Amino acid sequence: MAALGQCGAYADQLLIDAEKLVQTPEGLSDVEAAAIPVAAMTAWQVLQVADFDLSGRRVLIHGAAGGVGSFAVQFAKAAGAIVYATASTKSLPHVRALGADEVIDYRHQTLEHLTGDIDLVVDLVGAEVLDRSWMLLSPGGLLVSIAAPDVVSRAPQDRRAVFLSNRPDTALLAAIAEQVAAGVLRSTVAEVVGFYDLPSAIERNRTGHAPGKIVADFAR
Repeated sequence: MAALGQCGAYADQLLIDAEKLVQTPEGLSDVEAAAIPVAAMTAWQVLQVADFDLSGRRVLIHGAAGGVGSFAVQFAKAAGAIVYATASTKSLPHVRALGADEVIDYRHQTLEHLTGDIDLVVDLVGAEVLDRSWMLLSPGGLLVSIAAPDVVSRAPQDRRAVFLSNRPDTALLAAIAEQVAAGVLRSTVAEVVGFYDLPSAIERNRTGHAPGKIVADFAR
């Protein structure tokens, strides 16, 4: 199993340097393993960007039901943060089960009660969600986005922001995969699709789907 960094394609074979590979832990299928690398390492690295201890800090995760968001909730909670998370109505139970302290239905609830109280905003959605998040930051707070490459230029003068693109890290991936295999971390597969179902799966990934990660299995 591996995260390919900036290289990606819908192909059933590819060339990859052996040192980028991690042994799949016993007990994980190929489908389960495929759901882990990009989502988990992105979530970990998003939280590591914060230049402060997360213990006791308020963290808001937008898009908490997806692959990255699901891991981010678990990592933030394990670090001792007070975790707020946004999700769709159907995904609220999933995010609560991951350990979020407060789950907000973005279709029916507002975030006004969090204004000025959030130390770290994790933006996995972009667009207008990003624009509504600036007012939520506490003095000295930070917004980290993986969805808006122009986030720094969009930040108001008194707000800090960082754009993050995940980096392959085999030691980190190996440790996370072992935790998933041991049941310490939860990795959720939303659905498994075959090659010819990819176009519709991409659309569901863009517009909203069941909690977790969509995995393509070319054996189907």
